[in-house]
Amino acid sequence: MEESLRKYITAIAPLSDREFMSVFSKMRAKSLLKKELLVKEGEHCNKIFFYQEGYFRFYYVDQAGREITSDFLFAPGFISSYTSFLTERRSLINVQAMNDIEMLELDKNDLFELYKSNHNVERIGRLMAEQVLLAYEEHLFLVLNQPADMRYKILLEKYPKYVREIPLQYIASFLGITQETLSRIRRTI
Repeated sequence: MEESLRKYITAIAPLSDREFMSVFSKMRAKSLLKKELLVKEGEHCNKIFFYQEGYFRFYYVDQAGREITSDFLFAPGFISSYTSFLTERRSLINVQAMNDIEMLELDKNDLFELYKSNHNVERIGRLMAEQVLLAYEEHLFLVLNQPADMRYKILLEKYPKYVREIPLQYIASFLGITQETLSRIRRTI
């Protein structure tokens, strides 16, 4: 996991071995089983997690009790309930592991200490936050401006390995369509 984290971080911006080890030494191993919640709606999230394999589903439960999938996040990368992490408010979403996943966790206080002590680590944090913002903006644009079939095609093109694993009800919920409509879209592709 150490080498995967190093590769992921250095693709964003370089860190010296000493700087990388200052980050890595603050991280702790964590495992999740398939379908287990990393973050539960209504709880505080004060950690950020790095994972190298698998994917997560973000969802909330609507007033009728239905699970609505709002997003997926695919490896490798960092994950959290970012709003809860940054604001210290309760999470509005559930973050569910969709595979058995090994990860590294970093406590918010440790991360902010690293930011204070190392400008390069703080810069990487800013660049990663920018990537999260860009991904959310792209996702919002697709949801508001593209029909479901186009959003499905984009998802399939970007993440073919994972899309074949995702249960149809989650993809349909994510696209805002029924499973029957999704089946028709899949037949035409």
